[in-house]
Amino acid sequence: MTSFYNTLNVREDGCPPGCALCEEVCRGREGKTREPCGGIRALHLPEVGFHTALVCNQCGEPLCEENCPTGAIGKSKDDGVVRIDRTKCLGCGMCAVACPYGGIDYDPGKSQPLKCDLCEGQPACVEGCEREVISYLKSREIVKHFKKDGLRKGTPLCLGCPAELALRFTLRITGPDTFLFGAPGCAVLTICGVGTQTYSLLPSHMTNMTNLPSTAAGLKRYYSHIGKDVKVVCFAGDGCFADVGFQPLSGAAERGENIICICYDNEGYMNTGIQRSGTTPLLGWTSTTPVGKTRKGKQMPPKNMPLIMAAHDIPYVATATIGFPEDYARKLVKAMAVKDGLSYIHLLSPCPTGWRSSTDSAIDLCRLAVETNFFPLWEFERGTYRFTHRVRNPKPVQEYLRLMGRFGHLREEENRQVQEWVDKQFNHIRLLTEMGAPGKERAVCAPEEGASFA
Repeated sequence: MTSFYNTLNVREDGCPPGCALCEEVCRGREGKTREPCGGIRALHLPEVGFHTALVCNQCGEPLCEENCPTGAIGKSKDDGVVRIDRTKCLGCGMCAVACPYGGIDYDPGKSQPLKCDLCEGQPACVEGCEREVISYLKSREIVKHFKKDGLRKGTPLCLGCPAELALRFTLRITGPDTFLFGAPGCAVLTICGVGTQTYSLLPSHMTNMTNLPSTAAGLKRYYSHIGKDVKVVCFAGDGCFADVGFQPLSGAAERGENIICICYDNEGYMNTGIQRSGTTPLLGWTSTTPVGKTRKGKQMPPKNMPLIMAAHDIPYVATATIGFPEDYARKLVKAMAVKDGLSYIHLLSPCPTGWRSSTDSAIDLCRLAVETNFFPLWEFERGTYRFTHRVRNPKPVQEYLRLMGRFGHLREEENRQVQEWVDKQFNHIRLLTEMGAPGKERAVCAPEEGASFA
């Protein structure tokens, strides 16, 4: 069984042939500690073109623990790491035999098993892997916040749509004392239901597209007036927040309304025929930005809604995607902690129907959008910008675009144009993060000699 704590993930067949850098880094760590490590092993099968690494999964019900004759192996209740007590270990090797995943190695020369202990929370192999094949998954940070999601079973949304998963995840973090608001759009079906039966098990309400934040703010003010603190969450699409209902959102931000607004951005009006919205990407196809002889999709870049909201100088703004759930969970917790203003989270939400992508590609699209810097993960917290997930070696944006039919018309020149736009947008955010970094001097415009600002 998988662990509900922390573990390492090795991207399937992502290792370059012959690479053993993770092993070298792991062995180097052994020389700095008293405990032997060697907990990760490169596996190369060139005859079938398969290259990966084997590492302990930190299983939820470890068979190595069950089969250890001396009870030397145990799983920590604090961090979920499976550890070997060397004072009890006989060196029999039964743990390596019992592990069905090859996660424990056995050194016959030293008569001792070798397994990963996650370097006590700072895995050296993650930093040492130049291609970012290995990642550290902190599922415990997510699960400790999980409560009931407040929705009925099933989904009324299209096959493969991650908006339902995103809303369930959101409500598991915010908890049962959440008041949920939505507006016309795809995901509102998960709030208001169909016909006479509601889909939400929480107090919820569907507003018009033009009064979502206003209505939510009214409820929040009422409960504040009677001395009760409740969480008010608005969950709506880009058509509402970025276009039709932007003015009420801007007004609520300016007034300092204490609500959480989450824009699930599927980059178009998908519920009414896949029309373009203000967040539709450059050169993207929609039914109102067609592809033909004279034009190829949307001719202008999208508005940057998170930056627009940050310009309101509200307490908290962030970008997120369900492809990085631990990052999204931390941002929801931060948003809930705000008591003196509005919090805004811009959540990328692929639409298999409108994006012309496969129904099982939503999570891959979410991750690739981040890994190509098409959709960087960052936050604005009380005047300071920072990246929450830095990509050391970003992939070409073409790897992301080619998974969607809405960009199927792009050729080399158009791909280059989109890449230039991605680089420009990323550098904009990067400069903002560097301005707010500790120890960095900010550029200050000074008047010319003899001039005055008066």
